[in-house]
Amino acid sequence: MRRSLWRGGWLNGAAVIAVAVTLFIFGWGWQISHTLGAAVAALGNRLEITAYVAPDLPEAAIARLKQELAALPAVERLTWIGRDRAWAELQADLGLTTQQGDLHLFEQNPLSDEVKIRAKTLDQVASLATQIAQQQGIESVQYLERALSGLQRLQRVIRTATIALVLLLGVTVVALVSTILRLIILVRQPDIEIMILVGATQRWIYTPFFVQATGLGGIGGAVAWLAGASSSQHLQHWLSRQFSGGAIANSVTLEWSWLLGVSLVLAGICLGGLSTLLAIKTAPRG
Repeated sequence: MRRSLWRGGWLNGAAVIAVAVTLFIFGWGWQISHTLGAAVAALGNRLEITAYVAPDLPEAAIARLKQELAALPAVERLTWIGRDRAWAELQADLGLTTQQGDLHLFEQNPLSDEVKIRAKTLDQVASLATQIAQQQGIESVQYLERALSGLQRLQRVIRTATIALVLLLGVTVVALVSTILRLIILVRQPDIEIMILVGATQRWIYTPFFVQATGLGGIGGAVAWLAGASSSQHLQHWLSRQFSGGAIANSVTLEWSWLLGVSLVLAGICLGGLSTLLAIKTAPRG
């Protein structure tokens, strides 16, 4: 194994660099897509569902309705706004206060109680609105349906782009590393022919290549994580200096976690193993 690494020379370094660069790009792509996806989900979760309670609903029915709405699994936050409070806020917004001569447009409060509800996730908004509308005592339900549809489409695009990026980079690194391994096999072709002559099995001959490729893939994943973690820290620091108070830098998390590092190392090992299988199948036989 040590001899194989030594004779591979710069080809081993090329394999590590190929894996590291590919996984570095993948890591940043995953980070960006994850950050955008989280931002879209957070924005979608802020879409409030407004439900209007039927007028003249008895107090006992109102209490029951509050409990039923709060018990819905998808509800994250519920705010009940009484009709008197809503009427006072509306008059204040319109400037119809006692300072202007106690002007009233209606003899009595025409509003009804309303409920503002926030769902736990973006995907639950539409179904939660349907469940709320089916509750006894709810007169109507409103929410920004077009905005919700747009956010859901954006979220699907982000997920699709992430999957496409993973597949593209995976195929690329397997093709590069398998080509490098074929060159290494060609370099060691005289040794392989000797081992075949003395009766060595295919497994005995090519197991060192498998161990070598998975090791190089793991090293490439570790290098990619170290480079990504360092670059993310510099970028975060740059953002905090560019924007006053660091509001944008604090709201966007670009940290490469240790879990991402372990994932990149495992991905490098898997890609190295797949590259070895491809290289062995396509390499010339002695």
